[in-house]
Amino acid sequence: MRVLIISNWFYPNNVIAAFRIEAFAKYFQLAGHSVTVVTEGEVDETKLWYGCEINYVKNPLITYSYMARCVKAGKRWVPRRIVNGLLCRVTADSKFMWRFKAYNKAVSLCEANSFDVVLSSFCPLAPHMVAFRLRRNGYKFYWIADMRDEMSKNIYIPRYQARLLMAYERKVVNSSDLVLSVSQPLLSDFKCYCRHDNFLEIKNGYDYEEVHDVRFQSQFTMAFVGRFYREANPTNWFKAFSELINEEKLPSDCQIKIIGNLSKLEVPEDIAPNVSHIEPVAHTEAIRMSLDVDTLVVIYSTGRKGVYTGKLFDYLATNKPILALCDPEDVVGRLLDETKAGFTVDNADIEGIKKMILRCYSIWKNKEVLPRDWEKIRRYTRKNQCKILLEYLANETGIYAFQNCSFFLVLDIIGFNTF
Repeated sequence: MRVLIISNWFYPNNVIAAFRIEAFAKYFQLAGHSVTVVTEGEVDETKLWYGCEINYVKNPLITYSYMARCVKAGKRWVPRRIVNGLLCRVTADSKFMWRFKAYNKAVSLCEANSFDVVLSSFCPLAPHMVAFRLRRNGYKFYWIADMRDEMSKNIYIPRYQARLLMAYERKVVNSSDLVLSVSQPLLSDFKCYCRHDNFLEIKNGYDYEEVHDVRFQSQFTMAFVGRFYREANPTNWFKAFSELINEEKLPSDCQIKIIGNLSKLEVPEDIAPNVSHIEPVAHTEAIRMSLDVDTLVVIYSTGRKGVYTGKLFDYLATNKPILALCDPEDVVGRLLDETKAGFTVDNADIEGIKKMILRCYSIWKNKEVLPRDWEKIRRYTRKNQCKILLEYLANETGIYAFQNCSFFLVLDIIGFNTF
């Protein structure tokens, strides 16, 4: 089976969106398939990665490194950023200029190879538009539209942009052969616009060996790995933590580690010495650092439903208690209940957060290890999530998905540690 993957996010980008697409590419290749990727890069070049052919296409308007330099220097009003922002407002596509170069590259690849499957991934919109244009122009393939996040129903985008995206959303889900997303609630939203019923839940996952030897820190230490944004912020966590120390229910030497956040945080003055900020690190290093804490925290925006963050799956196999500040009735709460990996509390409930922090503190103080359900946790390895997709392709479409029949057996024997 020849597979073409189109995504703006791929190695060496150190973000969850890239890790999902990398897993598709890696495990499809290990299953015996030919995988080609079109992605965004700093220069136009072709490289090999895990046996996959990676075609990096430079954004003609603004590259990742240029944007990073602008952000670091505090330069907001530079011509390229202004033009890119205006194009995004008009087209609802932050990679509008890149999509044309990417399409030309995809055409040249399609002319040289007869692809059986094309997998495009949102967001941004550009990869889906490249795949849609390929199909409209007569190229024959089985199109998988991967919807990592909401499109028109994303609570963070303006209404005018949501209206633009709704039109594209209908076009993509109805033109594709299979729609993927990370949860059943998100799939249900996409089904509202679709004339077919080909939908499949492929969650994010973890891609390292599970940990059974737990290291307890000398001081009770909580940590958050990743970035905060808008309503998904640590304000109430910090407030609850501060109150517990002031009430002398927590020792004054308890610690909070914030690993990888870039935005400015308002830390209460009384706990500022307790909170340490660590700059972004490579994904594997972030996993290692998460093993040297006692409780891992994840925070979700109020009102946003059906969304898992990738860090949640990374947390699962650390054997550390997970404290999720979210709607306890949403998908995250159900996942933690199912796997027995942690606790949930509404992010608006300060007293509830305090109780859960004390529960995690008690676990540390007594040197307890939560009795995780490892059999259920192992369902969420990247390998097993990719296996679900490969089996679907074999059973539902007739596409021969397992050329390397011993692939998963071998992985089970040797493991899949990516450190």
